[in-house]
Amino acid sequence: MREQVRAMNAGICKSYAIALSCLFLAAGCSTIATYDQVAYEHATNAKVDTLALMDKATSPYGDHIKDIEAVQLELAKAAEYDNGRPLNHYTIELWNTLRGQNGILNRFLMSWKKSGSLSSVFINDKKAHVAREFDDIIQLESGKIKTPQGQ
Repeated sequence: MREQVRAMNAGICKSYAIALSCLFLAAGCSTIATYDQVAYEHATNAKVDTLALMDKATSPYGDHIKDIEAVQLELAKAAEYDNGRPLNHYTIELWNTLRGQNGILNRFLMSWKKSGSLSSVFINDKKAHVAREFDDIIQLESGKIKTPQGQ
């Protein structure tokens, strides 16, 4: 009888050990990058600068080439930073929706370039769309798990 109890206890301990191992393994497998303060700052700064640039679209496109190039460079740096982070494909998809070849910001800039200048009504409508895209990037980043300092 005692040996049966020992065997049963050994089986239970083995089951607990396997379950605990599976739990630790599952907890260690992440499908999304952790929070990154630099990525958050890149996105928030780029949002402010991009929306400010869009306000300038009431005047001729040619008057703002340097501003446009500066914002495009800032966006490229932010997206490239995120692109280099492991497990960050969701954020990269959002950057592509915003600034890709057919992205909402690129379409806005093409309209501005083609028209020369844009109406305030059109600009405000597109700013709302661009702001939402940035908000998606910012909210995704701020919602990621924050790791303790030094890790």
